[in-house]
Amino acid sequence: MSIDTVRMDGFWGALMAAESIRGCSAVLHGPGGCRMTVSGVSVQSIVRPFSIEEGPFYFTEPRIPATYLDDEDYINGADYKLSDLLSTVDAEAVLVVQSPGTSLIGDDLNGAAYRSSFAGDIVIQEENHMSQPFHTGYDAGIADLVHCLCHKTDGIPGKVNILGIPITMDGWEDTVSELGGYARAMGLEPVFVGAGCSVEDVRTSGSAEVCVTILPEYCGRTSEAYGRLGVPTRVLDIPVGFEGTRSWITGLADATGRDASPALEMLSAHESRAREILKGSMQRGLMMRCATYSMDMGCSAALPLARWLHGYLAMFPAEIAVMDWWDEDYLSDFVTFLSGIGCEGSMTEALTPVRCDVVFGPGQTAALLRKRGLCSVDIAVDEPGTHRMRFVGRPFLGARGALMMLDRMFELCERD
Repeated sequence: MSIDTVRMDGFWGALMAAESIRGCSAVLHGPGGCRMTVSGVSVQSIVRPFSIEEGPFYFTEPRIPATYLDDEDYINGADYKLSDLLSTVDAEAVLVVQSPGTSLIGDDLNGAAYRSSFAGDIVIQEENHMSQPFHTGYDAGIADLVHCLCHKTDGIPGKVNILGIPITMDGWEDTVSELGGYARAMGLEPVFVGAGCSVEDVRTSGSAEVCVTILPEYCGRTSEAYGRLGVPTRVLDIPVGFEGTRSWITGLADATGRDASPALEMLSAHESRAREILKGSMQRGLMMRCATYSMDMGCSAALPLARWLHGYLAMFPAEIAVMDWWDEDYLSDFVTFLSGIGCEGSMTEALTPVRCDVVFGPGQTAALLRKRGLCSVDIAVDEPGTHRMRFVGRPFLGARGALMMLDRMFELCERD
């Protein structure tokens, strides 16, 4: 028996991509039922000034207004509703995303945009990414905005676009702060495209010297959009754990011709803290040694995480759910790693009710497994999660992410 995983799809990904940029708003052309939950996810994922919004497109919820199509609109068309909606939006730019059913009507959305009184930039997404992976829609949304808003300009030495951090990853602000600190320590000017940057940042991002990646699946099409502007992209190692973060820093230095030493010193302070705590705890620091974990992760950080867990804590996988979008090279590298530690049989199409010590995965799935007694520790990597009011981020990437995971694993295992 397998465990059903609740995961967001590419339709939501496109909406959240627009919401990730300050001054930009996602606009949904479709029925209200497609809007309510994802509007709440936007509120949870990125903090903006809150105000009650009244009217037929908002119904008190300020994020991701929708045209609220009804049955007659599917017969007669409803582009006039989009014109009316756009005229109410207070933003510098909008990304119009159609619901799966609405995309079949054939409404003249460009005409609707022209007829509205909206004064900013309007980007119409032509594709619908329903049932595709979340990262596909997120990447497409950012790429569409870059294509329409950004233009080729003279390059600025030291300016670097950092791509591939989704705002649906808990603690993304901490990750941006940490990785941005490393970049600035090397004398670089980082722009985190699609992770809390502004519309103006996107417009001027064509002047970057180079783009570098965090989670590469979140920025494939975005990299192509920058490539057409003459800005190349370097795919770096994913900054998971201390060693992965060190590799990301040295990769960034190599891509920009900078000295990595100042950033590596900053990383060493985090790593030294973890090392001294583990050593000072004596036998308690060995609690996670040979502990087991399961993964159901919708991002490519799965393999570097597995490597870090084994190399740093001597942990072993019980089950690893294989994503159908992993390419052959990635899957082959994963199999090689697992074979090398005697766990080649841990790969599975979906998680089953097998007891382990730690589960990494979407927040709701991981929390459910812990509630059912199938793990001692649940670490949320993806949305949707169970924690709605996030006053403090729980990062997963970078050195801060490593410290967070260590803190969670040792705290909850000590309780058990």
